[in-house]
Amino acid sequence: METALIVVVAILVVALAVVVQRWRLAGGGLASGDTGELRTRAAKLEAQLAERDRQYNEARDERDAARAERDEVRGEREAALRKLAAAEAEHEARTEELAKAREELETQFKGIASNVVEANSKVFLEQAKAQFENQKKLSEADLKQRQQAIDELVKPVKENLAKFEKRVNEIEEKREGAYEGLTTQIGQLREATGGLREALRSPQVRGLWGEQTLRNILEVSGMREHIDFVEQHTVATDDGSVRPDAVVRVPGGVQVVIDAKTPLDSYLEAHSEKDEQRQGELLQSHARSLMGRAKELGDKDYAAAIDGSPDFTVMFVPADPILDAAVDVQPTLWEDAWQKHRVLIATPGLLLAFLRTVALAWQQQDLQENAQEIADGATALYDSLRVYAGHVDNVGKGLQRAVKAYNDSIGSLEGRVLPRARRFEELGPVSGAKRIEGVSPVEAYPRAVAAAELVEAEAVSELNEASDPEDD
Repeated sequence: METALIVVVAILVVALAVVVQRWRLAGGGLASGDTGELRTRAAKLEAQLAERDRQYNEARDERDAARAERDEVRGEREAALRKLAAAEAEHEARTEELAKAREELETQFKGIASNVVEANSKVFLEQAKAQFENQKKLSEADLKQRQQAIDELVKPVKENLAKFEKRVNEIEEKREGAYEGLTTQIGQLREATGGLREALRSPQVRGLWGEQTLRNILEVSGMREHIDFVEQHTVATDDGSVRPDAVVRVPGGVQVVIDAKTPLDSYLEAHSEKDEQRQGELLQSHARSLMGRAKELGDKDYAAAIDGSPDFTVMFVPADPILDAAVDVQPTLWEDAWQKHRVLIATPGLLLAFLRTVALAWQQQDLQENAQEIADGATALYDSLRVYAGHVDNVGKGLQRAVKAYNDSIGSLEGRVLPRARRFEELGPVSGAKRIEGVSPVEAYPRAVAAAELVEAEAVSELNEASDPEDD
């Protein structure tokens, strides 16, 4: 900073000198206006020069103060370094003293240890050798026992592993044979599927399949034939007769008619068709066939022909895909069959849920009837027990009276009869075989009735005896 101020001041001085020199060279040829301007510039330069001098003096004072502060800090640093050097020297001296003391202690300990070792080394070695030999024997014996135990543990595992490996090999052989058999069965299944597809093209076979599937679901649901449902029941009508596949009896006198329908011609052709457009047309025809079967059932009016039949008929379709394929192309099929013809189209899952609900309702009704019979039987049994308890109480009282009469007889015998009989013994000899032996009294009594029910029965029995003695 000081150097910069000096340079600035030097530049100003040079500039002022140049101006003065030019003014001198110009002499008196300058105009009064130019002279005034030069004086003004000179005054400004002098003012700037004075300002630079002031700044220079301030900078110099700051420099001197900084130098003084630096010298002071330098002195403190040198004093601190001297103290640090003295502390390090003292530390080194103490470290040397500690090292010497440690060496002396180690020398003393080594001397003491050598004496102790020399005195006890022989005894220690002998004891250690004996202990080692003993421990060696024990270790060998323990090792042998452990080895035997390990062999005993490993032997069954080894045998099981051998059996397991043998079993795995057998299973692998069977698996290979099973795969071969499975391949054969898959081929047979394909042939059977093809045969089944061809068989289902026959209306008679389709009808039998639908009826048999319906019967299986009726049996699986827990329904009882001729009790909860009847099959192929012919009902006479004004126009002839109707014969639904099944009539399910519902608690409350309701009879639900179920007819199985299997329109599969268009459905099977659609699955065999590869052209998508033709397949769509066949599925539309399949949906129309289902709706036609629903209309036929609705026109039969089973509700008028069968007593207790509701205002709808269940049309059973024996496989879910048959209905799903029709609903895919005609989404309102199910609703149209219900609203237009009062026909409920049911697949196996829906029908099984309905029939299972009906079977549970019948079971619940049977349980209620059985519960009433059980309640009536329990009431009759309780009344019989009450009467029987009265009779038992009468028997107990009779036993008490008999025991009392027996004991009174014994008392009379011992108090009156025997003393008189013994007088005959005093009058003449009597052989031992003809002597009168004593009779023991009966100490046991019938157990008192403690049960509250029997006590009540006893009270009722006493009242009955008081009112009608002939009841006993």
